[in-house]
Amino acid sequence: MSDEIISFILYFFILRFQSHFTYSSSSSSSSPIILYPSFESIVNQLSFNSTLPLCTLLTCQKTKTQANFSTINVTDEDLFKLASYDKISQKKSSLQRPFLITSTGIYYGKRIKYRNNRYIDQFLGIYYAEIPRSLKKPIKKRFNYSLQSAIKYGPYCMQSLLMTENLSYGSFVMQNNFNDNCLSLNIYRADLRYGEKRKAIMLFSHGGSNQIGGGSLFDGSILAIEGDIIVVTMNFRLNYHGFLSSGDDRIKGNFGLWDQLLAVEWIYENAHLFGGDPERIVLAGHSAGAGNVMLIPASRYCRGMIKRIISQSGTGLAPWSINHQPRKLIERLSHEFNCEQSNETEMFQCILKLLQENKGDFYRLHLSLSIADDNPYPVIDNDFLNDTIENIIQSDVYRNIDLLTGVTLNEGLYFAEYHIGHFYSDLNNQSTSIGKRLQTRQKRFIHRNSTGIIPPDIIKTQDNLNDEIYDDDDDIEEIKSHRKTHVEQVWNYDPHIVLEQFSKLDYVERYINANFQFATCYIDEIKKRYEYPGKDNITMRLKLYIDLVSDLMFNFHMVHCLNLRSQVSNQTSSNYAYIYSHRPTFKARSLFRDHLKTLPHVIGHFAELDYVFGVPLARGHRQIHRNVNTSYYNYSNDEENFSRQLIRYWTNFIKTGNPNNDSSSIMNSNIEWKSYTTNEHN
Repeated sequence: MSDEIISFILYFFILRFQSHFTYSSSSSSSSPIILYPSFESIVNQLSFNSTLPLCTLLTCQKTKTQANFSTINVTDEDLFKLASYDKISQKKSSLQRPFLITSTGIYYGKRIKYRNNRYIDQFLGIYYAEIPRSLKKPIKKRFNYSLQSAIKYGPYCMQSLLMTENLSYGSFVMQNNFNDNCLSLNIYRADLRYGEKRKAIMLFSHGGSNQIGGGSLFDGSILAIEGDIIVVTMNFRLNYHGFLSSGDDRIKGNFGLWDQLLAVEWIYENAHLFGGDPERIVLAGHSAGAGNVMLIPASRYCRGMIKRIISQSGTGLAPWSINHQPRKLIERLSHEFNCEQSNETEMFQCILKLLQENKGDFYRLHLSLSIADDNPYPVIDNDFLNDTIENIIQSDVYRNIDLLTGVTLNEGLYFAEYHIGHFYSDLNNQSTSIGKRLQTRQKRFIHRNSTGIIPPDIIKTQDNLNDEIYDDDDDIEEIKSHRKTHVEQVWNYDPHIVLEQFSKLDYVERYINANFQFATCYIDEIKKRYEYPGKDNITMRLKLYIDLVSDLMFNFHMVHCLNLRSQVSNQTSSNYAYIYSHRPTFKARSLFRDHLKTLPHVIGHFAELDYVFGVPLARGHRQIHRNVNTSYYNYSNDEENFSRQLIRYWTNFIKTGNPNNDSSSIMNSNIEWKSYTTNEHN
């Protein structure tokens, strides 16, 4: 096929998007006349190796500076096939680059060999939106007329370097590359085969308390190819940039939710161009991300775009999912950063200036025993969210949305570990040598213990994640030094001393007073359930405290959500629930391992993520899950099969709303996963 015909196709494609997609209200509509030189440069870069179907008809009048179309007949299917054509890589490799044409531009990605002559296509760092300025809603990304690279992850949104430096989210190590221009997404799919049906799409919202993290934490490659779906991960604004709110119209908040909604819109508009089915978009999330994915469909701006929800280790009803007192955060922030003013307008201007300048590391969590303290979380703003989540879950909004939700057996393990070390002992007492060491560590390594698992020696260099994260060797050496210092500090005091102090305290009453003062009248009944009478039995008191934290932070609200869903009349959607109890063959690090090992199973936060994303299947594939040390996590063959089975359940639900429906090539299972009702559970 001649270059002229290809150029006409590209002109038409861009014309098509300019005429059918709208941008922000300040943007004017585009002219139907396209400047020719811009597209000539695109055509010169794109040398396709295939031809369009014979049914494609083109008639065009071209001048030196512009191209005007008089007659054209190209179907969406033809455009999709055009987008799947490959360009031979300039590198010495037998692999070819996949291309993607979308409403925001034309991209080339990476193609990775997997197994059984199958390949994985990755399109990384595609910007789906722009941030006009701090504390404003995002706007749609305009079409970029140049050919763009999509082979490297985009930077995370602004967050605390002190909190994320060498931090792992379970076994997934975070990157430390932050930027204001951060609203990008990553697409993972099996290489396209002509004649295949459009695939269901899973859009994943990462966890991290809506304060830290990013889309590149989770490589969706294996989940996509093993489960025969398309996986998309995304960045969205976090912390103050994403969720600061004044509680009124001055700073409405929920900017991180608006970002995620725009990512949903981008996928809905472009799904058919990368092999996806816009009628089967599934929101999935973990922890804070699990709360997000229940809040997004609750918005009136999202109606009709979401088919299903997977909420892992969290729901929109969790006490940390919504900030009901956003004003407290404004007051604390203004106090900590000298923005207290007699005039509130000046106070808000001072805070806005702080965010715009990004001076210093002021993105911090207010750490306390309270679950839902004054941290930047989503709010009921009467715009994105205009009702309580309880009411919305029981309304028509959720009637047709399938739900899969669940928790690990001991969700509160790492949170309880952190509480005990910081709020139930004398370690924070500056008069003790241990306390002094802990205070020093907190200043530099705040909130480290909450991940629970710290893989050894995973340093982000030019060999993993993006090829260019750090500009010089000094940065890498500094990080290595910090990692060594941190690991030494975490393990060089005796956790038994900490637990002895904790065991002697009335931990139930202290925790209830910090979080659920309305429940103090039931404190005796709560103690019967969660307080072991013998204070010398440290292991059992630790176990019951983990249960208390797990129930109040995660479990009760999941069951409440499921029961509300079950009460909806004329419901056409499905509800599935799980408790994840698989114990891995490797040992996750914990300060209290000696006491926990006497218990039959202790499965904490993050435990299922490795298996859902296929980390055990990544051995031998160096370009997949590059932020996970797969040699350290020595998975067995049984765990590889278990990962395949979990992927089958997840992706069957993504495709059909029923985890038991086997529409993939993965092995069959004789275990039926029953749907949730108030009368019957698995």
